[in-house]
Amino acid sequence: MSTRAASVYANHGAGPFPILKPATDPNHGPTRHFLETKIPELLGLNDPATRPKAIVVVTAHWEEPYVGISSAESHPLLYDYYGFPDEAYTVTYKAKGAPAIAEKIHQLLSAANIASKLDAERGWDHGTFVPLKLIRPEEDIPIVQISVVAGLDPVLHFKIGQVLSVLRDENIAIVGSGASFHPSRGSADIENKARKFNVALRGAALATDVDARGKALAQWAALPHARDCHQREEHLIPLHVVAGAGADDAGQAFDVDKGMFTSFAWRT
Repeated sequence: MSTRAASVYANHGAGPFPILKPATDPNHGPTRHFLETKIPELLGLNDPATRPKAIVVVTAHWEEPYVGISSAESHPLLYDYYGFPDEAYTVTYKAKGAPAIAEKIHQLLSAANIASKLDAERGWDHGTFVPLKLIRPEEDIPIVQISVVAGLDPVLHFKIGQVLSVLRDENIAIVGSGASFHPSRGSADIENKARKFNVALRGAALATDVDARGKALAQWAALPHARDCHQREEHLIPLHVVAGAGADDAGQAFDVDKGMFTSFAWRT
């Protein structure tokens, strides 16, 4: 029996905070716990019969004019943050790359007239290695990191997900790494606004009809308080890829108390 791998959008927390010592970072406990427990369950990592043979990670922290695709046998880590304790710059994640899968992604996108480019040089950024350090600490599943496309067009990213959905039939999981709530400025009532936005975002992302889902997510900026929660949407747009890759499958949503704000500002 073949296994259809999952398509999951995960909140990766702020910088390296989720993987720092709890004493150093007391605020990310709920995010850390969710990444360590629920995401592996959703990805089927706990059972060899459902474990994906590879994971494609769409990271919010890599933008190109095309879809960048990590394509080497191994990639260094890119510590693309600053001002953190020394331990944040000694993190390792030694999973292998997957050049053949990277090439297949390139071919799929090319056939759909979506520009892409293989990249054997760029390191895996913290949108990839921070959540994976918690999701799969065994480092035994090959990883392909892909970028978002400059301009952050929601229709394009949903289409990218639809194109890559066929990978799931080959037991290759797709993970969007970002944040459903990522304001660059705060306000006294931002938490209340985040809750209202998340309710509306949940409805859009979980539309059972794939065309309706794509149309709803294309209009994400019209959802209540959308621009309060995302002045720039690079952390949200991996969700569009995941939702497109979800195809006709039924979706689920989970609230995550990130801890740096009050409850349920973040959603997976």
